[in-house]
Amino acid sequence: MNVLIVDDEMYAVLGMKDAIDWESLGVAAVYEAYNMKQAISRFEAQTIDIMICDIEMPKGTGLDLLEWVNEHSPDTETIFLTAHGDFRFMQRAIQLSSFDYMMKPVEFPALEATVRRAMETVESRRNERIRNESYKPYYELWNRKKMLLSERFWYDLLAQRVVIDASSAAATAAEYGVQLREGDRLLPILVSVENWMRELTTRDEEVMEYAVRQSALEMLIADARGEVVQTKQGVTIALLFLSPDEEAQLSSGRIGGACQEYIAACRQYLNCQLSCYIGEPTAPHELAAMYKALLAMEFNNLSEANQLNRLSELPHEPASGLRPPLPDFAVWSQLLELGKADELIRELRGSLRELGADRRFGADALQAFYQGFQQMIHYHLQKKGLSASQLLQGGDGLVQGASPPRTLEQMEKYGSEWIGAIHRSLFQNESVVQRLRAYIADHLGENVTREMLAEYVHLNPAYLSRLFKKETGLSITDYLLGERMRMARELISRSALPISEIARTLGYNNFSYFSRMFRKVYHANPQQFRKQAGFASDNGT
Repeated sequence: MNVLIVDDEMYAVLGMKDAIDWESLGVAAVYEAYNMKQAISRFEAQTIDIMICDIEMPKGTGLDLLEWVNEHSPDTETIFLTAHGDFRFMQRAIQLSSFDYMMKPVEFPALEATVRRAMETVESRRNERIRNESYKPYYELWNRKKMLLSERFWYDLLAQRVVIDASSAAATAAEYGVQLREGDRLLPILVSVENWMRELTTRDEEVMEYAVRQSALEMLIADARGEVVQTKQGVTIALLFLSPDEEAQLSSGRIGGACQEYIAACRQYLNCQLSCYIGEPTAPHELAAMYKALLAMEFNNLSEANQLNRLSELPHEPASGLRPPLPDFAVWSQLLELGKADELIRELRGSLRELGADRRFGADALQAFYQGFQQMIHYHLQKKGLSASQLLQGGDGLVQGASPPRTLEQMEKYGSEWIGAIHRSLFQNESVVQRLRAYIADHLGENVTREMLAEYVHLNPAYLSRLFKKETGLSITDYLLGERMRMARELISRSALPISEIARTLGYNNFSYFSRMFRKVYHANPQQFRKQAGFASDNGT
């Protein structure tokens, strides 16, 4: 990236060029200009990504220059520098969409950090433009083919709004432009997009879903007869049209191999994780029932993403009445109580593997596992006086209102995060107390309360009081008093500051109360203590 520094003061420009490690920021070149005319010449000669510009300059202000830049180099980010805090300048800079506004004399570390953020913005915008260009072919196709007549046939067929039988299927499909032959059967492959590997806007997600369908057409249908459709529920289905001879020659390995290649290609080129669910050849009028079976298979799949699943491999014995192999959550609670987080996480993983190994169990079994785990966690939190809401705010990756896990992988991640968060709150107490001591030391002059400290470390106030006394031997109130009086003693004995000012510095506006507290700790009033330390006594004013 290229940076341009514009300032009518030569030493200011040279200072910025020398003080910042531009190479470590990834800046290719740093140019300089001393007025608006020189700056425009630089823009006309090369691309400028970041402009650092003084506002008050002769022969055209920085605001005038930014107006020109917005018109001729709109991708440039501008950081304004000024020695005057005039609100009108700031207001105009905001109106012109400057990146930041900094007061002179500028601190170079702060300027470097601002330049880094501006570069990240430029890079992000550049990457977005590249992505949009790569989406463009799909987007144009998507617009042209968004509503095809054949889609209406599949919508109606899957929703059972059109009534067909074996003899009328080909004729009815032909009315919608679908080229089925007499005797054709359909092999459905349900494509389930489970995760986009980066954030997408609504528009981009629609375009990428279209790309997924086009890729399915190219890789799953390929040279065979068939179509790829999106149902009313947003589900993508590839449909292979098979004559009796084609069905007889159909290779299960070929279909499976094509699905595996498709899954890998979507992961690599379309940044998504998906699974394929292969049904069984069926007559057109029976397609709705087969579609429902594939949806149920997807719903009950507890495996990780990027998997190939076949309806023919599902166990035929019913799971109704069977109880899933749930762990003994009471034992798990004991492991959590004893601080054996690593052992408990191993138990969690083993139990989930056991659940996933039995294909008779699906989403209902995972839901029962999730509910049992939640009951164990909330019982333990209540027993220990911890607050779930405070843990959720504690930066441990826990998310308020997150959806229940849908796969074994999600359940393992969810369970491990909760176990880790509770373990850290209960068994890494030394770091909690150390953080509280540091916080108190920085806020001795403020009205620090137990509730403030509890919120700072995300613990229940009552539990925090017990923890603090256990580690320090003092209540929070006594510790605060001791620290304030220790600081007062240091200031009284080592400085000539008026004692009344020392009291105010430590949050005591009532001097008499301060004196009583000091006497309580050191058995002498502040004036006597100062006299003993060798300073002349003041009268507390």
